[in-house]
Amino acid sequence: MAQAAASTCEICIGGPGEHYCLQCNQLFCESCKLSHLRANICKNHKFLSGLKKSDTLFCVEHEERCSSYCHDCDTLVCIVCSDEKHRHHLMKGLAESIQELKSELFEKIETKVATANFNLGKIEKDTKAYREKVKAVIKTITEEGKYWKQLIDKKVVALIELVQDKEQRETQNMTAYSEVYKGVAENCQTWQSNTKKMKTTADILLLNKLKQHKNDVDQIVLKQIPNAPDVSYRNKKTSDAEIDNLFGELQFL
Repeated sequence: MAQAAASTCEICIGGPGEHYCLQCNQLFCESCKLSHLRANICKNHKFLSGLKKSDTLFCVEHEERCSSYCHDCDTLVCIVCSDEKHRHHLMKGLAESIQELKSELFEKIETKVATANFNLGKIEKDTKAYREKVKAVIKTITEEGKYWKQLIDKKVVALIELVQDKEQRETQNMTAYSEVYKGVAENCQTWQSNTKKMKTTADILLLNKLKQHKNDVDQIVLKQIPNAPDVSYRNKKTSDAEIDNLFGELQFL
């Protein structure tokens, strides 16, 4: 286990320990850091700057710096603990563990970014394809609606023409009857007027003329006029289900 220690330079034990050497696992002040890097054996060492007191960990039990990382226990350990309690565990140096974790993090980030970009591309492609399908469906529905509308308009015209043709025939028939009865009425009025003008005398000629008029009147046969024509239309209310059956099936996935 580890605890926090004062951030002082572990070389001169006087200056502030602001720089941490990943290879030596020690805190350095600025002056000691420069001296450390001038040595040939240490010139390639890597430092982390700006460490706080809580960033430097020591083993509570042995008061040793935690220089290794136990992957099995997921904890920092000192050199004594690594030999006594973690001998058969997967152990690595702190700097190596940090580098591996950093590499693993970068790899995971790159994987996430690649997956995100791939999914973004797929979403864009799928959205474009979906919109094209929507346009095609709308076009098909519109064309089908126009088709049924044309059939309905055609049927409306046919029904109106049928009614108008029937009207013309019935009107002509009624006009013919009207002309016949108009002629009968005019003849009867003429005979009636002539009869009124005849003097009531014992004249054989007058008698024969009246008989002739009577015979003419009797010859007139007034046929019964036909029943008046009639027409009606009972509209049929179509249900939503019947209208739906006229169109194709719309599916959403």
